[in-house]
Amino acid sequence: MDPAPAPAPDPSRLPRHVGVWNGGLLLVTGVIGVGILQSPAVVVRNTGSMGLAYLVWLVGAVVAVCGALVMAELASRMPRSGGMTVFLRETFGPRVSFLCAWSVILLGPVATAAIMLVSVRNLGAIFGIGENVQTLLALSWVGGITLLNMRSSRVVARIVGGVGLLKVTVLSAVVLLCLAGGRAVEPAVAAPLEVASPWIGFGLALTATMFAYDGWDGLSLVAGEVKEPRRTLPRATLLGMGIILAVYLAVNAGFFRALPLGQIASTPALAATAVGRVLGEEAGRFLTLFVACSAASTVFASLLCNPRVMFALAEEEPFFRRVSHIHPRWQTPVVAIALYGALVMTYIASGGGFERLTRYMVLGLLPFYGLAACAAVIARRRGLAGPYGAFSMPLYPLPVVLMLVYVACGLLSGFSGDFLAACGGLVIIAAGAIVYEAVRRRPAVAATGDRG
Repeated sequence: MDPAPAPAPDPSRLPRHVGVWNGGLLLVTGVIGVGILQSPAVVVRNTGSMGLAYLVWLVGAVVAVCGALVMAELASRMPRSGGMTVFLRETFGPRVSFLCAWSVILLGPVATAAIMLVSVRNLGAIFGIGENVQTLLALSWVGGITLLNMRSSRVVARIVGGVGLLKVTVLSAVVLLCLAGGRAVEPAVAAPLEVASPWIGFGLALTATMFAYDGWDGLSLVAGEVKEPRRTLPRATLLGMGIILAVYLAVNAGFFRALPLGQIASTPALAATAVGRVLGEEAGRFLTLFVACSAASTVFASLLCNPRVMFALAEEEPFFRRVSHIHPRWQTPVVAIALYGALVMTYIASGGGFERLTRYMVLGLLPFYGLAACAAVIARRRGLAGPYGAFSMPLYPLPVVLMLVYVACGLLSGFSGDFLAACGGLVIIAAGAIVYEAVRRRPAVAATGDRG
C-alpha cells in the first residue's frame, strides 16, 4: 500500500489561537460601534415607516452576511492573515494586492483615529475635559492597546471577546428599558412619514446600514491565526453576524417603542433620548458615556486586525520585508503592529481635520471588495484549497452577486453624496500605482534576507 501523501504545510507563520467563540465576538466588537445608534434615524428618515425600516435592516444583514461568507471561503482557501491583500495576490497578482494594501494602510488608521477622536470628544462633553487632555487620552489609549497587542495577540483577542459581550449586554439593557418603560406608539403617531420617493429612500437607507454593518470582513484579516479555518471561519462568521442582526433588530424595536417616528428621524442621539425619556436625563448621560466607550473599544479590534495587512504585504514584497518580523517569544508581528499604531497616533496628534479622508474610503476600498468577490470565483475555478480544506459558501453564486451589488450601491452613494471625496479615493489608488512602480524599480532587497 502506498503511504498517504503528506499534508500540505501551513502557510501561516503566526500561531493559530482564534476559535469559533472568539472569532464570532471579534466580528461583534468590530461591527457594533456607533453605527447602530446613528443609522436608525437615517433609515427612518428615508423610508418613513417601521415596516420598510425593518426590511432595510434585514436586507442589509443579508448582504453583510453574504460578504462575510465570501471572505470566509477565500480565507479557508488561502488561510493567511492579511485579508484581501492575500486573496488578491493569489488571484490577480502582486500589483493589485499592493494597491489594496496601500489603500488599507493609508486609510485604515484614519478611520481608527476618527473613531477615537469621536470617543474622547464625547467624554470631554460629559466630564468637561479640555481638548489637550482629550488628545492625550486618545494617544494613551491607542498606545497602550498597541503595546498590549505587540505583547500578546491572544490576550487582546480575549479582551475583544469580553468587550463584545459587554456591548451586547448594554444594548440589550437599553432594549429592555425601552420596551418596558416606553409607551406604545399611538396609531396617529405611528403613521408613515412623507418621503419623496420610497424606492430612492430605500436605497439611501440601505446605504446607511452599510456603515452600521461595516467590519464584517474583520475575521478574514486574522485568517492565519484561526484554528481549523475550514470549520471555524464559517461558524464564527454566522455566529457573529447572527448576534449582530439580533441586536440591531432589537435596538430598532426598542426605539420604535419609546419614540415616535418623527422624533426617531430627527434625533441625533437616539439611545440617550430613548432611555432618557424612560428613566430621566441622567440615564441619558450614561448612554452617552456608553457610546463613547463603545467607540473606543472598537479600537481593540482595529489594532488586532488591520496591522495584518502590513504584515501580509511585507511577507511578499522584499522592499518591506523587515515589517514581516515576528517576535521570537511573543509570536506577534511586532513591527507591523507598531507601525500601524504609530500611524493612528500621528493622525490623532494632528488634532483632526481629516474627516474628508474618511470619505475617501468609499472609493479607496470598495473597488477591492468587488475584486475580492471576483477572486472567490477564480479561486473556485482554480481549485485553490488550504491545508485544512476549503469551505464552500452556501447558495453560490448568490453571495458573490450580492457582494457586488453592495459594492455598486456604495460607489453610487459615494459619487452622488460627495463627488470630490469619491474622486479622492481614485487619486489614492493612482498614487499607490506610482509608488508600486517606483518600488519595483529600486534595487531589490536580497531575496535571501531574513523574513523574521
